[in-house]
Amino acid sequence: LGYDVSLNLIDENKIDGKFIKNLDHGCGIPDKALFRKELPLMLEKLQKRKSLMQENSISYPCGNKVFIFKDVGDKFELEIKD
Repeated sequence: LGYDVSLNLIDENKIDGKFIKNLDHGCGIPDKALFRKELPLMLEKLQKRKSLMQENSISYPCGNKVFIFKDVGDKFELEIKD
């Protein structure tokens, strides 16, 4: 599928009390610390990829209407169809 992923197994010897605090789900890692550590690498990888997005819009049906958000230039436009 072309995904670039890695799996980091965490065990007791990786608990440092600052970044990894426990072995519960999420390891007690604060969101801010996780983003500070991982986001720069993720953004770097994304800059090298071509966007696979074929459409410049996304539609959400809701009741008897369809909300269509379109990416037009430097802004988003909303179209509501009955």
